[in-house]
Amino acid sequence: MDFLRHGRRVLLACVALAALSGALAKPAYFVQADVVRGAIGATGAVCVFNGVFQQGEQVVWRAYVFDAETGEVLTPEQVQSLGIQVFGVLDDNQKAELHFMPHPPGSDKAEFFWAGGWQIPADFATGNYAWTLQVVDAAGNTATYSPMGAALGLGAISIVEPAN
Repeated sequence: MDFLRHGRRVLLACVALAALSGALAKPAYFVQADVVRGAIGATGAVCVFNGVFQQGEQVVWRAYVFDAETGEVLTPEQVQSLGIQVFGVLDDNQKAELHFMPHPPGSDKAEFFWAGGWQIPADFATGNYAWTLQVVDAAGNTATYSPMGAALGLGAISIVEPAN
């Protein structure tokens, strides 16, 4: 009987320790992101902050991914060695892969960040869509960015019919 009580205590201690270690695990990355209008189907200025898109336009997610330990933006070498992938996601599960490349392309004063777009189909349902940015690496580490106000339904992407 004492063996069973002792075994239960050891089991509970192990479960508590596992739960505590998971709760204290440090994130590997943190993210800074925004959404801009892309050049495809653009009805207004491109590469500027935007939250309202017309059907047929392109939503472009842009992001910096930081090493959470150092606070530094990941370098191209780190991105490659860690197997980093980044995705922009709408709440209806539309997903766009972002690519890590210099911006603006071909410029002497370019900087590396993530960018990727999704062209809104002409018949895509209008409305407000929450969005996130998801980061995953080859080791299974993840990070998710949600815009300010997302918990309140703010910071959404609004898709509207084209103005005629």
